[in-house]
Amino acid sequence: MPAERRFLRYTVYDAAPALCAAANVALLVGAFVLFPSLPWWAATLCFCAIIFCYCWNVQSISHNFIHNPFFASEWLNRAFSVLESIAIGVPQTIYYHYHMNHHWGDNDAPGPDGVTKDWGSTYRHGKDGKPEVFWKFCLVGYFRFELAPVFRMIGRHGRRHVLLVTAESLALGVFWGGMALWNWRTFLFFYLPSYYLGWVLVYAHTYMLHYGAKPGNHYANSVSSYHRLYNLVFFFNGYHQEHHWDPKAHWTRMGEVRAEILPEMIANETRVWRGPHITGFLEEWLRREQGAMPAEYAPAEEARRAA
Repeated sequence: MPAERRFLRYTVYDAAPALCAAANVALLVGAFVLFPSLPWWAATLCFCAIIFCYCWNVQSISHNFIHNPFFASEWLNRAFSVLESIAIGVPQTIYYHYHMNHHWGDNDAPGPDGVTKDWGSTYRHGKDGKPEVFWKFCLVGYFRFELAPVFRMIGRHGRRHVLLVTAESLALGVFWGGMALWNWRTFLFFYLPSYYLGWVLVYAHTYMLHYGAKPGNHYANSVSSYHRLYNLVFFFNGYHQEHHWDPKAHWTRMGEVRAEILPEMIANETRVWRGPHITGFLEEWLRREQGAMPAEYAPAEEARRAA
């Protein structure tokens, strides 16, 4: 067995997101402790960096860990799950089940019963069969996080998941309680606003991962971005249509999945963003203003160019 397989389950490259998660927690703790003594510009920089890190972590580190746990040891995976719970401010096991439900529903439109299978679908609170308005989805989405079905799912998965979510919740509670006791003002006016705005950014990014896609079409139910720097930083989460086609494919294999399904993506006019997903709303506005291309999808030539 290769040396890295004794520690990392799939590839040595998974050391990168694992170390980034530790750095994320270090940033949270360091910024919180130093905040009262920081000059305004440094405090502002830390505030913005933390907001970005919620989106970055949830959409890349936490996301990839859900589909392909990094470590060969189950105990190390559990410990990392606790660390991730502190980093994203939500028990990782809760996010795991919420995200797996997302793949079950694939951001579906409401069925005959008027309800979506995907609890977090952009269509779930929309009207007339259309996605919810972008800003409402982003600003209110966190408060509509449906815990009851998640807890039912955790219960069905047995004792191991129940114990893990309990440990994650306790660790997160101790982390929050410790910050509040250390400096309640910093907790109230620095940590909580950055936490909320970070999740607003998460929901904005999520919205653009499926904006203009075609629910029910397995080759066009998501929107991809092949922006190189974005994919490098987000551990290839830009290949989102490819990921929805094969959720178990490791993040280092997204190029292979793209090559496999590219003809079908072109045939189904799968939408592609030119830039990162998070700037998609600006890209869409420019498209509409300039009339450069239809609002519904990117042309097949764009997908060919990306390949």
